[in-house]
Amino acid sequence: MRKIIQRRGIIKGLAASALAAPLAQMFKMHTSLGSPSPAIVPKVVFFYTPCGIELPLWHPTQTGKAFTLPRLSAPLQPFQQDCIFINGVSMYPLSDHQGGSQQMLAGDNEDVTTLDLQLGNMLMGVTPFSSLELGVQSRISRGGTPTVPHPHFCRISLSEEVLAEDDPIAGFAQVFGQTGTMTTTPAGMSLLAQQKKSILDTATADLASLMSVLPGSEQQKIQAYSTSLRELELQMTTASSTAASCTNPSFNPTGFTVPAVTDPTQATYNQTEYQGVVGDLQMETARLALACGRTRVVTILYGHTNAHNPVEGLGIFGAHDSSHYTAPPGQLTGMATPAQQSAKQSAWENYRTWYCEKLAQFLTSMKNTPDPTGPGSLLDNTIVMHCSELGDGLPHKTDFIPYVFCGGGNLGFKLGQSLNFNGTVPGFSETAAEQAAQGTGETHANVPNLAHSSLLTLVANVMGLKLSKPFFGYSGAQALNPSGLGII
Repeated sequence: MRKIIQRRGIIKGLAASALAAPLAQMFKMHTSLGSPSPAIVPKVVFFYTPCGIELPLWHPTQTGKAFTLPRLSAPLQPFQQDCIFINGVSMYPLSDHQGGSQQMLAGDNEDVTTLDLQLGNMLMGVTPFSSLELGVQSRISRGGTPTVPHPHFCRISLSEEVLAEDDPIAGFAQVFGQTGTMTTTPAGMSLLAQQKKSILDTATADLASLMSVLPGSEQQKIQAYSTSLRELELQMTTASSTAASCTNPSFNPTGFTVPAVTDPTQATYNQTEYQGVVGDLQMETARLALACGRTRVVTILYGHTNAHNPVEGLGIFGAHDSSHYTAPPGQLTGMATPAQQSAKQSAWENYRTWYCEKLAQFLTSMKNTPDPTGPGSLLDNTIVMHCSELGDGLPHKTDFIPYVFCGGGNLGFKLGQSLNFNGTVPGFSETAAEQAAQGTGETHANVPNLAHSSLLTLVANVMGLKLSKPFFGYSGAQALNPSGLGII
């Protein structure tokens, strides 16, 4: 009897190791200062939406656990207890959206690599793709001038941008081992090859060794048991649309296609009527990439600072044009007629609601997806950081940015609250010499808001990125220790 028990124990242990060992390799663990347990594999998604908001229609007026979301942020009401809504945050020292886009994920206006790419560098070789940048018409609206550029948001330096993949078909194909334009390292390719194997394939040697020393009857039992495990594995990877289906995962249910064209700006994914479906596909690629261990860092970019395509059915103006709703159509300054302003402002508010609905849609899919590295769902173990390069979109200032943290409950985030940091720090001001050096004038008019570098530092700490200085970016009096903000 004792020998039988031992053999059963061996079989159970074999099953556990066969299922767990490849997952441990697939989702290589990284211990971080912010992670409460080394068993949790932290992930992050930077979710960008363009041109800021209308402040009174986004930020809750209350703080604490009891608060009401205004109209533009109301689509997140089902996730109110899964998010932290943050007011009173500014990007120092630059203002306007050309400044904000330069520093949104960099922490300040210095020549530094953005946080998404730095995290990717840290994880290079741990996952097949160090980071993913997925866009929705993010390449076709660069805008700006040589002296006042409107750059993209992921960059290695001020002069070296990393452009997102706007073609959702090519992006998915590359991430899941088919063809595409994104690249990965040799170590990443090796990991990708391992991930394509059956979980039990990695235990073949152990199975053969064990069966060689057992009698035929026990060998048959192990063979039957391994067969049942393969069937269970197949069920786990194909059970539902929200499962971590990593072998030929289901994708593109609408049959969206990208016919070849000479001019990429004419590609289907760059057409106005396809913004919604492209966004859906990019978010699904992000979800599957995180669930399947292809990466732990994703940036999703809805448009660009100078986004000019309208959203189908919500208005006839682009997001950037409509954000300047007091100016006539197609203009940034001047006085719009009451009818013009009403039309542009309505479109602007419709767009902001639509972007928020897309974020809620993404959170739904993340919450419904079990995290193979466990415990809980992908949302429980992922920081989803909503951000924009502006606060109030009308005057185009980088004050009162609409930052929202969603998810990350297993990472220590204190979810279900509204915070306002306005007045908790000294007002920002520059000397005349500093203003002249930057050529921007007084940028923040003594606004006493928390520096957004504090929030980026918090994300860096949770993900385990070692910093060479106290803050990721700006470190003036408005930057506070992230551990004392009440966020985590």
